[in-house]
Amino acid sequence: MLRLHVTGLLLDAQRLFVPVAIGRGSLGDNACATDEFVALIAAMLPDHQLLEAVKHGRFDEFRQAFQRGASTDAVDLDGQSAFEVAVRAGRPELLRMLIRTPADANPAVGKRGDQLIHLAARIGDFGCLNVLLENGASSDARGHYGRTPLHITSMLGGEYMAQLLFDHHANPDASDARGNTPLHVASQRGEFAIVKLMKKHNASALVTNNQLYTPIHEAAANGHSGLTRWLLAQEQAVNPSKIDPSFAGRIQRVAERHGQNETAAAIVEHLDNPDESWAVPTL
Repeated sequence: MLRLHVTGLLLDAQRLFVPVAIGRGSLGDNACATDEFVALIAAMLPDHQLLEAVKHGRFDEFRQAFQRGASTDAVDLDGQSAFEVAVRAGRPELLRMLIRTPADANPAVGKRGDQLIHLAARIGDFGCLNVLLENGASSDARGHYGRTPLHITSMLGGEYMAQLLFDHHANPDASDARGNTPLHVASQRGEFAIVKLMKKHNASALVTNNQLYTPIHEAAANGHSGLTRWLLAQEQAVNPSKIDPSFAGRIQRVAERHGQNETAAAIVEHLDNPDESWAVPTL
């Protein structure tokens, strides 16, 4: 006796997420109960066909699913929408086709307040991020902890992703729930390329977070000596009245407090050599 179970498929008639049980009784001694049979049953449901087409990049099946009545509201067994499946699978062209159905270009993802654009930034998919931005998703959309996509790319060191966001007018000084700007995040992690790109787009290294730390404090607290000196020099060139030896001394004490003695020593070297202190070092 054979028993087959196909569970969690989307029921096409009412779009209800319900279990479907097939063949709970005997299928007969000569019945052909195979994986292909189960797949055939599943393919008969347009929403499931749509999700599978998106996941595996099957354009013909994608079109067939819509012709048969598939909905962009379809979700898979993990609760992921077709849009989320497209981003996770790296399918920017199918994502573009989904958005043109028409549909929201930046739907919510998960339960933490993120949107699709945050997922694209976190995964590092340039193509999907570009599609979302081209179709109206905000480069400054707020997600988990109030973070923007630029916060996320700053965490991950995605220079090209960050430039794409700047091309769509991302705000480099947007603060998250902890008061951190993308420059705070990049400075914490010592992401030189991202920091330089942020400064190119006029990000301020003097914005304070909830701990009253600027990005310069964060660089020093995390032992990024060269970056700390570079940021000090950059800001001194723009704000000479605010960046002076007393300010550098406070940064030095932060480095010492966090056990970053090498960084503290580098700042002391600046202070002991005033003629060379504020020359902009090359990273």
